[in-house]
Amino acid sequence: MIKKWNSTFFGTLGLTVLLSFLHGAGGELLFLSAYKYSAIVESLGLAVAVLTIFYALPVFACFRTKYWAVLAFLFVLSPLGSLLFFFIGGLFFPVAEDDLGAGILWFITTGINLVSVVLGTLLGGLTNLMLHSRRMLNS
Repeated sequence: MIKKWNSTFFGTLGLTVLLSFLHGAGGELLFLSAYKYSAIVESLGLAVAVLTIFYALPVFACFRTKYWAVLAFLFVLSPLGSLLFFFIGGLFFPVAEDDLGAGILWFITTGINLVSVVLGTLLGGLTNLMLHSRRMLNS
């Protein structure tokens, strides 16, 4: 099914939009987890590593076509997905109105999420590029 979506430019763009929404949901999940459990804030390096691997796997699996430039849209659409899920999460999981720490925590977790998006996209794309060049050299 993914091959069918990746065969056209608009299918690949649709997959990119879907992936950016997943990145936004991952960022909101990170925020809610860090808001409830302070141990996550203490191990931010581990959170970046896990999110980077989690974001690199779909890029590696889905973007093996000629439309590599569409991956650049992830850098634009993922912050928009993060904002969308921030507002949706605020409706379903409200925080205290006078909690300044929650706003600062949101900026920190959004920064971590966006760094993980960039690293995961680069890691998945470069892995695909290395495998593609290896296949080209072997043939």
